[in-house]
Parts: sequence; C-alpha cells; structure tokens
Amino acid sequence: MRSHQQGKLLYKMLGVLAGLVFAGYGIQQRSELSRLKKTGKIAVVEPIENYTEFSTNGSKTYTGEFHFTTEAGQNIVAKHSFPEEVLEDFKAGRPVEVVYQANDPATFIFAKEQSSWFLVIVGVAVALAALIFA
Repeated sequence: MRSHQQGKLLYKMLGVLAGLVFAGYGIQQRSELSRLKKTGKIAVVEPIENYTEFSTNGSKTYTGEFHFTTEAGQNIVAKHSFPEEVLEDFKAGRPVEVVYQANDPATFIFAKEQSSWFLVIVGVAVALAALIFA
C-alpha cells in the first residue's frame, strides 16, 4: 500500500513539474517576443511568391525565404516560418514588416506576430490535472 501512495505522489510531482515546464517555456516565449518588439529595429521584407505550407492538427504554418535590408545597410536572407496573416498581406501586395535584433538581424519576427497563451494554458492545465487526478 505504501508503494502505491509513493507512486501516486511521484506521478503528481512529475505532472506538476511537466506543467510548470510548459508554462515557463510559454512565458519565456511571450517575454522574448515582447522584448524584441520593444527593442528591435523595423525593416520591410521583399514580397515572396514561393513558400512551403505545413498543416498540423488543423493549424497551418508557412515557411519561406525572406530578404530585407537592415538600418545599417546589411542584406539579410533567412528562412523563417510566418503566420497566415502575413501570407494574406503578401498575396494582397501589402508591405510586410519584420522586427529584428540589431546585433543579430537574422533573428527576427513579423511585426504582426502575436504571442500565444497556448503553452502557458496547457502547462497550467497539466499541473492542475496532476494535482487533482494523480
């Protein structure tokens, strides 16, 4: 009986730990995105026509090769995933802005990119489920 209780406690601890890792990673992603939007430099990427579409669990992810010039005149070419909203802008011929790190311009995000609460919510749900059901 004692080993059964220890097993339940171990599952509970592992579940809470896994949930906290997911939530922590989600919070870290949100803060990095927010920091880059506040401190980064803005550039406009050249329109793209060729991209790859990946469909997973009902959500779509797109990847393409992007070209832009930094404030300092450096030409950047990098493959990067992008949200569907950006694809709509490309198809409509609208300018698409990126926000890049001044010291590492190949690290960039799209200005329209929004941080997601998904990992934070999943992490909290896993931790709570472990506490309640394990």
